[in-house]
Amino acid sequence: MTTTENSDTKTYCQWHPTVETGLRCYSCGAPICAKCVHRTPVGYLCPDCRRGRKQRFEQARSTDYLIAASVSLVLGGLAGWLLPLTGWFVLFLSPLAGTLAAEAVWRLVGRRYGQHLWWIVAGGLALGGLPQLVFAVVITILSLDNGALWGLLGLLWPAAHISLAVGAVAARLRLK
Repeated sequence: MTTTENSDTKTYCQWHPTVETGLRCYSCGAPICAKCVHRTPVGYLCPDCRRGRKQRFEQARSTDYLIAASVSLVLGGLAGWLLPLTGWFVLFLSPLAGTLAAEAVWRLVGRRYGQHLWWIVAGGLALGGLPQLVFAVVITILSLDNGALWGLLGLLWPAAHISLAVGAVAARLRLK
């Protein structure tokens, strides 16, 4: 026996009951609106199914986060002191340093995925590079007393290094 749908019936989003929709989750069939939908190559996912999919990939252990924090802090400190000294080469070397740090952490944790692993590595790199940035701020403040505004350019390279390295980590370790 087949059923036919009446064209007068309206479907509303499961998460936003006042929003009319024609989309459905390909996994569970729940009606979802454009605000809730997550587009995949094979269809649309609802928030619950997407969350469940991410949890299936979650393999990181608590020790993995400790390894990631310590390794990224050390590598971030080394890169934070060395790379800003290279001047404009920091534009090329900092993304490389971020990618290498992410790859080192990824291999040391046994290639286990953790949803928040990239946050830990990015934070470690940022904290590792922070002393160089603070040092540059102090030097800049001291040089401004002499009337040299060129000292402000000294802040550019450490700040550029941190932002470029963190961006590379996010691009390498983040699973959408």
